[in-house]
Amino acid sequence: MDFIRRAWLFTKAKIGRTILLIVAFSAILIFVLSGLIINSAANVSIDNAKKSAGATVSLSVNMQNVIKEAQNSATSSSSSSSSDTAEAGKRFNIDLPTISETTAEKIAKLDGVKSASFTYQAQASASSGIEKVSTSSSSSSSSTDTQAAGGFGGREGGMGGASQEDFTISGTNDLAASTSFTDSYKISSGRAIKASDEGTNNVVIESTLASQNSLKVGSTFTIKDSNDKTYKMTVVGIYTTTSSSTESSIQYMNTMYTALSVANSIKGTTGKVSNATYSMENPAQADTFVKAANKLVNDSNFQVSKNDQAYQNVKSSLNNVASFARNIVLIVAIAGAIILALIVMLMVRERRFEIGVLMSLGESKLKIIGQFFFELFMVMIVSVGIASAAGNVVGNVVGQQLLKQETTQTTTSTNNMQGAPGENGGKTEGQRPSGNAGGFMGRAGGAIGFGQSASEAKALEKLNIKTSVSEILLLVAIAILITLIAVGLASIGILRLNPKQVLTN
Repeated sequence: MDFIRRAWLFTKAKIGRTILLIVAFSAILIFVLSGLIINSAANVSIDNAKKSAGATVSLSVNMQNVIKEAQNSATSSSSSSSSDTAEAGKRFNIDLPTISETTAEKIAKLDGVKSASFTYQAQASASSGIEKVSTSSSSSSSSTDTQAAGGFGGREGGMGGASQEDFTISGTNDLAASTSFTDSYKISSGRAIKASDEGTNNVVIESTLASQNSLKVGSTFTIKDSNDKTYKMTVVGIYTTTSSSTESSIQYMNTMYTALSVANSIKGTTGKVSNATYSMENPAQADTFVKAANKLVNDSNFQVSKNDQAYQNVKSSLNNVASFARNIVLIVAIAGAIILALIVMLMVRERRFEIGVLMSLGESKLKIIGQFFFELFMVMIVSVGIASAAGNVVGNVVGQQLLKQETTQTTTSTNNMQGAPGENGGKTEGQRPSGNAGGFMGRAGGAIGFGQSASEAKALEKLNIKTSVSEILLLVAIAILITLIAVGLASIGILRLNPKQVLTN
């Protein structure tokens, strides 16, 4: 084992050269370790994203089938009528089927459901103690409200026409579980509508509407339905928008959230919902859940569809970060092995006389190579310690920068898609639809990522970069491999030498 002692003595004697080697090797290993921990953190974050970003499954009216049936019915009516009434027969009305609350609740009891939110839409007029929020001009107010009501009804309850009623009544079983509400609004005073409010006239109203009518939590007012039946409502909560930009209309201010029983009573129905949304505990189970839910529904006029776009976006971004981290490890390891090999080669050329003397004294070439290996191995041990201490810092800086870049690219891509003509009317993300995004427009918005930015932002907030024992052990293995490659490449020339040639030259 004399070659190990010589390696130690040489390392101490050439302290300047040793320090340079430590600096070079440490720099290589720091980037290798950064790549390892970023890759590991990205993989862990992908698993965490399943909970943070989540996935939702919607039970809603299958508009394509409903429209197709209406068209077929109109065609049949037209063909059986006279030529004078043919044109009239081509006109058809779409009667949206309603979903039984019992069916929606059965689906909510399937495995993997974290929470369920049911909605049902109705229209009501002011009776006493409240007036709707309107624009300064009555004509523009009527036009704006008509357009907004039609659009809102489309999002919430399907392809409804324009409504002249004062308020949109959005019945729900659990307002806090509605992601479309929580992504756009927040309760500023009081509480949200919950299951225990069923059978009561409790209501949550918008802050501007409350301020205009001097209403607060505990206040009461009266509304009426199309049959002039009155409902005395009690304010239990006030909400406000969290959107950073101006809403596309004031209609959201005239939207009230009540229990399902209120909306059903106003529309003259019982136990009906227009849309049901289920939040999944694990996005990976969404496909299985959809199949099971469709079996329970068993009606072509309704569809069960998943929306895990937020999770998929987060997963894609984190996979890109992990892939880049793996490339860092590979490239830096290869480059490091080559650099260290060149350094060792230069050291060998300078020590040819030493090598010749050792060989003439009978020292084997294998032990001489072993000496060079242990010299670099001792440098490696110190470098691993330095890299372990600095790896977290560098890994956090590089990792967060990569994550920020991926998040920016994902957001830009999503905004471009949302703003594309024909998808949401050319609106930007800041003008996203408001309310409980049910119905046709709600499903269309969900399909292109509406209401998911908050979830994605939370899931992509940061990488939990922390050096673990497994990364250190893997770093040591890579460092030893780099050392072996560097010494092996540098030792090719030693194996061809003989003492006479070395000493003569």
